[in-house]
Amino acid sequence: MSTTPQQKLDVVPTVSVKDGEVVVVREGRYERLEDEDGRPLEPPFFMEQVLKQYSKVMLVDINGIEDNRPQIELMSEMAEMGEIWVDSGARFAEGIIDVLVSGVSAVVLCTKTLAGVDQLAAAFEMSENIYLGIDWDGEVQSNSEELKHMSPRSLVDIAGNLGIKKIVFNDLSRTAATGGRQNGEMAGSEQQAAGGGLQVNRPLHSEIIRELAKGPLPLYVGGGILESDLGDLERLGATGALLSVLAIVTEARAEGNSGHDRR
Repeated sequence: MSTTPQQKLDVVPTVSVKDGEVVVVREGRYERLEDEDGRPLEPPFFMEQVLKQYSKVMLVDINGIEDNRPQIELMSEMAEMGEIWVDSGARFAEGIIDVLVSGVSAVVLCTKTLAGVDQLAAAFEMSENIYLGIDWDGEVQSNSEELKHMSPRSLVDIAGNLGIKKIVFNDLSRTAATGGRQNGEMAGSEQQAAGGGLQVNRPLHSEIIRELAKGPLPLYVGGGILESDLGDLERLGATGALLSVLAIVTEARAEGNSGHDRR
């Protein structure tokens, strides 16, 4: 696994977990990540290795997002390892109670699943460690009529007024699966963390990122982010980036193969 990129940007690897396994999406289906011997990567071990190189990790709980069955026991185990952010797909504030009790460092509530501003406010009353995720694909993505008609800047202003500390901007247009699930069928963090079918030819939404980065809240950008994007994000003023786990694993394996070649 590579060392943390030598940049000022705060890089946060994103890891999707389904049924206790680390997964990515390929051709519209979840595919578990395996080690070089074909064995499934165990989330606690994988997280432990990632946290040796990075200061924090974003955990995307697909069971929570899709089935409203957050993997609380797994979160509790991971919370002891370091700083863990979690998107469990909560729609209502009460849905994060068990997640908070698990001991994770922060909960990211994303517009694609969040029921409305009132639920964001109610969640923040429970804990100050609540961040807002803005899911974007040409417009704010949400099942909430209230949220979908807001601009990203308006959402940032609301979050700031509530006292929320961080914003995550998920650019879903860069993570559309080719020939697979459509954007509307995956929650924001789930889609950007899953990593399959990345549309890496699509440029960053520079104007939006630059505008949000000028605001009062630290801005983290996700959506199929690769190490090649980090310099641009830093120049745009972002505080941090959510780095695709597939990018991390691919690079680590490439380095491993290179090491074998050198021998």
